[in-house]
Amino acid sequence: MLLVFSHSGFSDTDANGITMKKLLSAYEPSEKAQFYLDTAQPDFTAAEHYFRVTDVQMIKAFLLKKSKHIFTPEKTTKTTASKAAAKKVPGFLKKRKYNFTLKYLREKLWGISPWGHRALKKWIDALSPQALVYMVGESHFMDKLVLKTCKRTGRPLVLYNGEAYRIIDLKQRHGLERMYYRKSHKLYRKLLDRASLVLYNCPMLQRDYEKRYGEKKESSVAYNTAVCAETVQIPEKIRTVTYFGNLGVGRDESLMRVAKQLRSIDPSLHIDVYGKALPEIEQRLNACEGIRLHGFLQADALHRVIENTDLLLHVESFDPAIMPKLRYAFSTKIAQCLCAGRCFLSFAPEQTASTQYLLSVGASVATNETELKEQLESLVHDRQARRSCAEQALCIGRENHHGQAELVRRQIGAILNGT
Repeated sequence: MLLVFSHSGFSDTDANGITMKKLLSAYEPSEKAQFYLDTAQPDFTAAEHYFRVTDVQMIKAFLLKKSKHIFTPEKTTKTTASKAAAKKVPGFLKKRKYNFTLKYLREKLWGISPWGHRALKKWIDALSPQALVYMVGESHFMDKLVLKTCKRTGRPLVLYNGEAYRIIDLKQRHGLERMYYRKSHKLYRKLLDRASLVLYNCPMLQRDYEKRYGEKKESSVAYNTAVCAETVQIPEKIRTVTYFGNLGVGRDESLMRVAKQLRSIDPSLHIDVYGKALPEIEQRLNACEGIRLHGFLQADALHRVIENTDLLLHVESFDPAIMPKLRYAFSTKIAQCLCAGRCFLSFAPEQTASTQYLLSVGASVATNETELKEQLESLVHDRQARRSCAEQALCIGRENHHGQAELVRRQIGAILNGT
């Protein structure tokens, strides 16, 4: 039994939830349990045991109000899960300008709230997990809970790093924020001392973490996992171009730039875009002549769309104000695109982790407008270029993404077997 600690629950829609679900997909649902803090309903296709505490439940506990925390398939119907789908933090608070003081206060409240520590201890003891897996975030409360559980159970700890939370430059932080992140670094060192295995989602993240904290003997990159197509599909002509995924953090601007170049090459072409977006982003995308916005699709429907696509796109923002924040961004959909057996093109800044990875493995990448135009013209007009693009993408997918979950299971198994 694996016990997973993370902010987000296993999911088919949330990026972090998708990552963890796929990372541990070689384990049966009966072999996994999860403690998480999100409001999402438990995903019983990923795990059979859940302990969930939300922000609202944590606050209600100060008023001695009880909440449902434990979920199993046998005792959870859609109705009860929906009722327990915890009330979310009011929207007006989420739309507030970033305020670190509120974030700091939240952490303090989590540390002292009587939300159900004894119930969690009893739940963990009943499960008797063989190993603990922690998706590292930036919560001191979660760090301390994981460390406490490690010490009490004596079970091996696996750390998974998907973000740069613990390599933030303290020189760029001030006052309370600097104090908080200095403490974050100290807590992470304690986690490292306990860890039997450290996983990273990309080479750049591993390099920079190890530059800060030193190399750990048992560490490796665990790329996002995906199932590979059996063969590549080489279209006689590019007719459908698809983007799916996050439409925030400046990606809409990059999509519109791709659409403009695409239309200049062939006016009949457009980009089919699938994903959730804020109203103002929807308005901009709908106003773009070369884009058709379709909204969010569930996994099965999205799979059918990908199967009927000639060219898959990935984009990141080129906005100077956004780029530094997304340096380590490594989209979960890159693995899906590479494994799809279709042409794949990324349009993103050169310094991002995803671009560095794609360049290193020979995928099709454009890091500026000139390269974008050249790549699109080649893919639209040259069938051999389309063949090379699709074959290379699938080759990368098979080499680095197909079977990653099985590799992670073997690594954890080696720890448990002492080998």
